[in-house]
Amino acid sequence: MSVLLGSAINDNITNGKIIVEPFNKDNVGPNSIDVTLYNKLITYVECDIEWNGHNYYVLEKKSTLDYLDMKKEIQTYELTIPEEGLILTPGILYLGCTNEKAGSEYFIPMYEGRSSMARLGIQSHLSAGFGDINFKSNWTLEITVVHPTKIYPDIRIGQVYFHEVNEESRLKLLNMNKQYSGKYTNQIEPQKSKSYLDFK
Repeated sequence: MSVLLGSAINDNITNGKIIVEPFNKDNVGPNSIDVTLYNKLITYVECDIEWNGHNYYVLEKKSTLDYLDMKKEIQTYELTIPEEGLILTPGILYLGCTNEKAGSEYFIPMYEGRSSMARLGIQSHLSAGFGDINFKSNWTLEITVVHPTKIYPDIRIGQVYFHEVNEESRLKLLNMNKQYSGKYTNQIEPQKSKSYLDFK
């Protein structure tokens, strides 16, 4: 497999083989396209957004949640990132998502956090950066921070790149109806884990 360069990403967006919606040509880099952060987050612990006179920041409420049970559907709580920014607190998992729908029936999409974010201690995916053939949705992001860190809506938080695949194998996969049609198809806003469905 080889990675598409930026010019090939542009060409394949033009011919419809890659879907990036909304598309901003200025976000296409040498071998990826930057994606931006939606203004909603969800958490598994209840939090408030507090104003301390200078900044909005996340304050975790006293939680009765001792652990997450992957066999059970878990309640989530929604936070909105103000235009003025929001200071994230370490020790909390924030599920965010990209503004962009990004994927393809012809290439394997992959997500990585941007270097500039990583250098601030912002991790935007823990282990779920691998897309599948036919995945064409907004990407849920598993966001954590090392230090209290201020983030803003619509920042360029990550990048999606695309692997070429063997066309004969791709067609065989489609004929076997094995392309992606999983639990997170057509997700728009941040999506919590649906691992509980694996036990039904």
